Amino acid sequence: MGLFDDIPLLVWAAHLLPCLSLYEVVMCSSLNTNLRRMIHGVKINHPVELSGSLDELENILMHWPNLANLHFKPFLRFQQPYNELIYNLHTVGDAQEPEEELERETQIDRWLRVLSLGSQAQSGKAKLLERLCIIIPQVSHLDLSGTFGMTLFDGIHQLNHLNLSGCASIRGLEHIKNLKSIDLSYCHEITDVSFLQDVAQVDLSYCHGFQDVSPLANATSVYLNLCKNISDVNVLANVHTLSLRNCPGIHDVSMLGNIHTLILSGCKNITDVSALTNVHTLHLSGLNLTDVSALGNCYELVLRKCHLLTDVSALGCVHTLDLSGCSSLQDVSSLGHVHNLNLSSCKNLTDISSLIYVRYLTLSNCTQLQDISPLNLNCNLIHVDLSNCQLISNVTSLGHVRSINLSRCNGLKSLDGLFNVTHLDMSFCRHIDDLSPLKRIRVLTASRCPRIYDLRPLQYTKKLNLSSCPRIKDVTPLYSVKTIDLSFCDALSDVSPLRNAHTLKLAGCQNVVDVNVLNNVRILDLSYCHSVTCVEALRHVHTLSLRNCGGIKDVSSLGKCYFLNLSGCEGVTDVAALNRVQNLNLSDCSNVRDVSMLKGVRHLDVRPNVSGIECLLETKLKK
Repeated sequence: MGLFDDIPLLVWAAHLLPCLSLYEVVMCSSLNTNLRRMIHGVKINHPVELSGSLDELENILMHWPNLANLHFKPFLRFQQPYNELIYNLHTVGDAQEPEEELERETQIDRWLRVLSLGSQAQSGKAKLLERLCIIIPQVSHLDLSGTFGMTLFDGIHQLNHLNLSGCASIRGLEHIKNLKSIDLSYCHEITDVSFLQDVAQVDLSYCHGFQDVSPLANATSVYLNLCKNISDVNVLANVHTLSLRNCPGIHDVSMLGNIHTLILSGCKNITDVSALTNVHTLHLSGLNLTDVSALGNCYELVLRKCHLLTDVSALGCVHTLDLSGCSSLQDVSSLGHVHNLNLSSCKNLTDISSLIYVRYLTLSNCTQLQDISPLNLNCNLIHVDLSNCQLISNVTSLGHVRSINLSRCNGLKSLDGLFNVTHLDMSFCRHIDDLSPLKRIRVLTASRCPRIYDLRPLQYTKKLNLSSCPRIKDVTPLYSVKTIDLSFCDALSDVSPLRNAHTLKLAGCQNVVDVNVLNNVRILDLSYCHSVTCVEALRHVHTLSLRNCGGIKDVSSLGKCYFLNLSGCEGVTDVAALNRVQNLNLSDCSNVRDVSMLKGVRHLDVRPNVSGIECLLETKLKK
């Protein structure tokens, strides 16, 4: 370590620490005293996100006072003990279409009203604020979203960002006048935004109580998505980034032509965009536009689902152009020099002969497109997406392209000519059985290709997804592949050639019995492998999923796993050996009766009626 000991602190701060992940920084500090002294002697600018109690925050700051980018969301202690250890996982997919936002916003409003009126939301605020006043200089981002009756305090302006999204009955707003960035989205009680006149970055999305946006004229970034009552936004002409997505009251944008990034998607009443000539990044998805002739100087232009648009002849110099879903568009002859071009779901598109200089081309779901031979002339083409182009039957013209998406091209029967492709998605190509043309393939997604069985051409790949390929039986050629997904490959039984994989998914492989040979795999998914009964040798696997493996009873050897998912393993009864597992999922393990010994587990997902939970919670809350 002598070499590192002599490195000046300025070199550590400017050149070494930025090259390391946060985990690597922490590990380096534990190697010896000198490294710890040097690392703790410089500012650590890595983002550190903490959701927990103030006690946990204070403990971290005591050991790491040099954290310069700490994002903190406090957990409030309610009348019922807050359970930081035992939880259930829920995932909610985000909707993508701007037109769905109105309905989603109504649902969120209803949820926020219930949340803001809850008596538990008021518990512990006074103590929280008192302690936050002391800690605030050491916090970069503070998340107080969803709280009720919060009183802001002098000094909170020292934050880089304050999240008050969904808060109700906020008091002390005068203290944020010099704040750098604030999120006040879903704060419907706000009727006057004059207190924000000196804030640089403001998010007031889904706030319907105000009309006058003139106090925001000096901001650099303003987000006013779905603010129903605003109409005059020309006073925001000097803002750098302005998002007005789905604002129904806006008609006139004639003064916004010099904004750098302007989002107007879903503003159905905007029909004239002739003044937006100098906007760098412009999003106009879903507008009823017919004339875009003034937008040829944009660097990035999104015209997604502009169904009335037919003439794009003026857009040939745009760098990144999204015309996906423009159902009336037929002529793209002027777009040959666009760098990144998205023509997805342009149903009437048949001729792409002019697109010979495009580098990134998306033609997915162009159902009338049949002839792609002109792409043979495009020597600059880096990536092409032809997914769900059902009429394409010949891809020999793509021999020079390195990255290709052919998923759901059911008219395709051969991969002949693709000798240079390194990244290929051919999922759901039901008629392809020969992979031999793929001489240089490195990353292949071939999920649900029922005719594939010979894997010899894939021996040099780095990442493979062959899930739900029912004829795959011999995986010997994959002995050196590091990332493999063979989930639901019903014919697969011998997985011994896969022992060198780093990440291996075998979920639903019903004929796989012996998995002990996979002891060196780092990340292993054996979910729904009902024939697997013995996992004794998997003690060194870092992340192991045995979800719904009904045949597994003995998990005593898995105590060194970091992540272990035993959800639905009804044969498991004794989990005493799992005390050192960091992340343990025991949900729906109906025969696990006692988890009181799992005091060393950091995150535990378990059914709430398991005996011993009360004891475990009391122990955790006393720490």
